[in-house]
Amino acid sequence: MPFPWIGANSHLSRQQKQFWEDNGYLILPGLFSLAEVQAVNELIDSLRADPKKLGNATVDVLKGEFSGKRFRGPDTPKESFQVPIKINDLFLQEPKVRDLALGKRLTTILSDLLDGPPMICNSLNFIWGSQQPNHIDSWYMPPPVQNKLAVSSICLEDVRPEAGPLLYYPGTHKIPPYRFSHGGIHAINEEMPACEAYLEEQLKKTNAVRHEFLGKAGDVFIWHGQLLHAGSPIKDLSYTRKTLVTHYWRERDVARERVQKVHRTGYYLKREHQTPF
Repeated sequence: MPFPWIGANSHLSRQQKQFWEDNGYLILPGLFSLAEVQAVNELIDSLRADPKKLGNATVDVLKGEFSGKRFRGPDTPKESFQVPIKINDLFLQEPKVRDLALGKRLTTILSDLLDGPPMICNSLNFIWGSQQPNHIDSWYMPPPVQNKLAVSSICLEDVRPEAGPLLYYPGTHKIPPYRFSHGGIHAINEEMPACEAYLEEQLKKTNAVRHEFLGKAGDVFIWHGQLLHAGSPIKDLSYTRKTLVTHYWRERDVARERVQKVHRTGYYLKREHQTPF
C-alpha cells in the first residue's frame, strides 16, 4: 500500500482525507526539522541524567527488575533509565514537548481530521520501542465524541528495523468496536480475553495485513483512535527508538474549565499527573 506523503504546510486534499477514511492513518514526512526534534531529545537526556527534574511526571518501566511498575519521576530507580521505559504526560509541564506536539503544521492537519482543533489528553515519551501487543487506543482514553481521537507518533530519530518499529493494520479502524459490559468501549481488564478473541475473528474476516513503519527523524505517523497497532519486539537493545506519542481529543468536546489554550489551534487538557503504582 503506498504511503500518503503530504506537504508539510498544507491542508489535506480530498484524496488525502479519503485515504484517511479508508485506511485510518497518514504519514507526514519531514514535518519537523532536525533542530525541532533535537530540542526534545536534549530535554529527555537532561531528565534521565537528573530525574529530580521530572517533578510529578511518572515513568513506566517496561523491562528489567522493575518491569510493570510506575514511579513518580524522581523515585524511579536509576538503572531503569537504561532499559525500555515510557515517560508519561510531559506535555503538562514541558513547553518543548507541547511545542512539538502542538506545532501549527501538525495541528492544522489534525484539525482537518478531527473536524476541529485538537487538544492533547495524553503524551508518552519513549526512548526504546514500546513492544506493546496489539491494541486500540480508545480502550484506554475513549474520546468524549465517538471517533474523535487521533494519535501522532513523532520520530525523534531514524528508526532501524532492529529497534522494534511501530506495527499497524490499515483499515482496522472500520471494525465495529467491541462493547464491554458497561456498553462502552473503555476497556475492562477482566473482559479483555473476549475482546481480543473478537478482534482476531474480525482480522480474519477483513484479511487485514500488518505493516511496519520505518520513519526518519522529523517524520510523523498519525493514526485513527480505532486503528489496531502494536510495537514490534526489539531485536537489538543497542538501538533506541526515540519517539513522542501524543493522543488528541477534539477541543470543543471538553468542558471549558478543563481546556488550556496554547495558540490559535492548539490546546491541552488540564489535569493532574498519573498516580504511581
